[in-house]
Amino acid sequence: MEAETILQNGVIVSMDDDHHYFKAIAIKNGRIIALGDNSDVQQYTGKDTKVIDLEGKTVVPGLIDAHQHMFSTGFNLQNVDCRVTSIKEMVERVKERAQFCDPEEWIIGWGFDESSLTEKRLPTKDDFVDINNPIFISRYCLHAAVVNDTALKTAGVTKESTVDTGELKKDNNGELTGVLKEEAMDLVTAKMPPYSTEQMKQALRLADKYYVQHGITAVHEAGFGFITGSFKEYTVFNDMVENQSLNVRMNGMILNRFYKNARDMNLKPGSGSHRLKIGPIKMFADGTISGMTASVTKAYRDNNGYGQLVHSYEDLARSVLEVHKAGWQIAIHAIGDHAVKQVLDAYENALEKFPRSDCRHRIEHASIANKNLLQRMSRLGIISVPQPSLIHLAGDVYMENLQDDVINHVFAINSFCKYGLTPAGSSDSPATPCSPMLGIYTAVSRETKNGKCFIPEERVSLYEALKMYTKHAAYASFEETEKGTLEVGKLGDLTILPKGFLNFSPQQIKNTEIDMTIIGGEIIYEKERDFNEKQREKEFN
Repeated sequence: MEAETILQNGVIVSMDDDHHYFKAIAIKNGRIIALGDNSDVQQYTGKDTKVIDLEGKTVVPGLIDAHQHMFSTGFNLQNVDCRVTSIKEMVERVKERAQFCDPEEWIIGWGFDESSLTEKRLPTKDDFVDINNPIFISRYCLHAAVVNDTALKTAGVTKESTVDTGELKKDNNGELTGVLKEEAMDLVTAKMPPYSTEQMKQALRLADKYYVQHGITAVHEAGFGFITGSFKEYTVFNDMVENQSLNVRMNGMILNRFYKNARDMNLKPGSGSHRLKIGPIKMFADGTISGMTASVTKAYRDNNGYGQLVHSYEDLARSVLEVHKAGWQIAIHAIGDHAVKQVLDAYENALEKFPRSDCRHRIEHASIANKNLLQRMSRLGIISVPQPSLIHLAGDVYMENLQDDVINHVFAINSFCKYGLTPAGSSDSPATPCSPMLGIYTAVSRETKNGKCFIPEERVSLYEALKMYTKHAAYASFEETEKGTLEVGKLGDLTILPKGFLNFSPQQIKNTEIDMTIIGGEIIYEKERDFNEKQREKEFN
């Protein structure tokens, strides 16, 4: 048998149950056919075999992001980047974009974090008073936004407008500030022009290229329809997969509000291909810690509030039971400990009324979970899906917002592992950068942006952190027989890292660049080639 691709002279980390390491690997028809020493794979070398000398580099299973938003990431690569250090700079960037826009064209921005702004406050509509275009700028967490007066008027939003959950923030005179939280954002986004099919495809192409540059070979999409409000997101992605227009493999969640659409299209849990597989039904229980909308049992420091639950227990339990009985895996966004408890109550109720084995129901984020909640998660077989990068990017804000005895339970990744919760690594991109290296660095170091160590006892080893983005992430989507470890018969998805990576310090991990990304045995990204292309572009321009 002749292999199509052979990699040799490397440190190949299988991540399998027996912790095997190899020097060489052979791939044919997109799957691994041999692992071993260089001599063990020589028999698979033919005249057409591509042989890659790793020169001691580290090979791990293709990295998987278990919770991200591919459409949003792609759109943000085109929108105004508002990850700046001042409101003044944010306004300048929006003004610059306005120069190239038609008067009625929406200007969309993303990524601001008020804790990083010199003004130390949220931007408001008054900051954009000199810009006539309608403006919508989402906070990095995607759970809040700021809009200007033109956007409010275009959407017909007034100070009398109301929402069931969320907030239309007002000043001391009862006037709208332009800051919208949670469901309040929908009042404006519902009036924005819909994305065209070509715009959606372009967003996916951009995100796909961006992900493979960061060593990502597969993702879990955290809810088809989350960004555009339309189940068209699924049909667009499916069309691109059928036309072989994308590289990254996807396990796609379906928002609960599109559950009927999925049934009408006869989509079944776990159906699809290795390129696009139908995953869980996605629901929401609360908001975010930094926005103080996550539902907590102990009040936030600043405002004595407890956040908000999205649903009553009765409504959530009813939805969970319906989907659970139909045989689906369920993934619920729950960040605050009150929300996590509500979700566990709903899961336990469904399991008692309709027992099922190996459901692998998930809690997305599971940010605040004390010992009792972890014990319940373990007993019920719940999978936690944290975002370690948030410790680095928002840990300082968490310490400001949460009570001292609550902080010790935030993203308790080491405890997740001890309780057997197989935490699946993720970024929630674009809420945080998609880079698994940033997530792995933070899981190992627990270092915040301001250099503080956030609950050091919850650090994990580099190997455990790698498991989150490989083995555990594959298990979270019932794909452990296909990916997540390097074993004969599994998909030939590999991420190539620098020589000596397994001994890197946290800072070295953070600064690590991906050498190569291989999907199905095909080199999709190569750092040296990418560097040369950028150099040629620079010289040409």
